[in-house]
Amino acid sequence: MSPNGTASVIFKLRGLLWGIFGLCVLVFPVAPSAQRAFFAAPLLLGGQSLRFWAAGVIPKYRTLKVGAPRLVTWGPYGMVRNPLYAGNALMGFGWSLLAGWPWVAAFAVAFFFLYCLVIIPYEEAFLMGEFRDDYMAYRVTTPSLVPNLSGILRAARGGTEPFDRHASWSMERHSLFMNLAVTALVCFRLFVLDY
Repeated sequence: MSPNGTASVIFKLRGLLWGIFGLCVLVFPVAPSAQRAFFAAPLLLGGQSLRFWAAGVIPKYRTLKVGAPRLVTWGPYGMVRNPLYAGNALMGFGWSLLAGWPWVAAFAVAFFFLYCLVIIPYEEAFLMGEFRDDYMAYRVTTPSLVPNLSGILRAARGGTEPFDRHASWSMERHSLFMNLAVTALVCFRLFVLDY
């Protein structure tokens, strides 16, 4: 399989791969900690909020193939080029923090390899081919996953199109339900079964 073919398969399976990671967390947790849970909560809420915000400004994105009818550079996309994945990172760090410090390290490695080395470059190659000069200019001014001050200010100014809360809910409600379910399962595993 070609590198592009492998990236395409990983892109299609990106949700399933995180499900497998989540199952491993449930099977091999570390001792529960109320302190870790306290710090995990804002990561989970922040990640989910970022995903809802991003889903409300981008055209439909839940597809098995990379695609984009237009280049979105406002709202959370003015802050980082990949706010949906930044939201995933926050939620993943939250879940792994709940499960224990070794899982934080494991998540960081898995996220780096899956997203930073495969999925994001695969999507960016498509965007470069589709929007060439506009995407190059956007890429120069906007970081991939971690916002800088100018990106935060750009996002705060708003965008060229309004936030569509109906589209956001339509595309992200299952992400919310998954976030709640995984959080509940991890908490149950740690704080109920381990006692």
